[in-house]
Amino acid sequence: MAERNMTVRRLGQRLALQLACAASYLPATRSRAQAVDVMGLRFPSPVGIAAGFDRSGRLGRRAARLGFGFTEVGSCTSAELFEMRPPNAGGRALVGLNLSLDPTRSSAELCADLTLAWAQADYLMLNLISPLSAPLLADERRAQLIDLLRALRNRAHALNSCGPRRVPLAVKLRSLPGQVPLALAEVLLELGFDGLLAAHDPGPPATRQRYVNWQNDEQQHLACAQIEQLQRLCGNQLALMSVGGVQTAAHLQARMAAGARLVQVHSALLHEGPYIARRLLVKG
Repeated sequence: MAERNMTVRRLGQRLALQLACAASYLPATRSRAQAVDVMGLRFPSPVGIAAGFDRSGRLGRRAARLGFGFTEVGSCTSAELFEMRPPNAGGRALVGLNLSLDPTRSSAELCADLTLAWAQADYLMLNLISPLSAPLLADERRAQLIDLLRALRNRAHALNSCGPRRVPLAVKLRSLPGQVPLALAEVLLELGFDGLLAAHDPGPPATRQRYVNWQNDEQQHLACAQIEQLQRLCGNQLALMSVGGVQTAAHLQARMAAGARLVQVHSALLHEGPYIARRLLVKG
């Protein structure tokens, strides 16, 4: 039964991506979004597509035609980075690459992945919520994690220092009630990272019931409270992003009022269709 449900979800996601790609070729309507400046970049809209929806970058920059300001491709393994085509030029959306952190590979190998991704992306996101990276979050491996984050940050800094092009580096962390990643946020501040993406959902499987549960005001309030905690710690030194449960314009406005500079959607794109960003950006 679980395997069948997984197959149905994958088919649904594939169909949603096909619909989004098709819709991106239709005449675009005037966007209600206002551009935002975050991490040294100008995003055409504060609403973006979370990693996992467009794993190989098929939609890419054309996401702007649907009202999105950015799309995050991946999560990418080393092999996928080598096979990936450069993001298409058919739109204005920024493209981020979400990088898997495999603890079985050396920091030199992961820095090589970052170098390859840097050449293709507008920003980079290190994924620390995937099952692959879970071992790095164990208490006994904290020193290894910090050393790896330092090595990757130093590599990004070196690349950014070589010329006029600067690619920000952020980290995706799980953030749940009572489990706000404040200690790791302090590490990111100390190391000079550009951003932190707080993922408020507990992870797969992304069921229909979980999507319905996010319509509860208390659940939305808890997510906003987590962003507020991180904002009090990070201030303006670390750009905060939020993903998980955003389904309405009110949800978007609440996350941004709490301190999120950018907000990503995934399940809402699957359930509500390719024009969800336009609906989220309607105020009032």
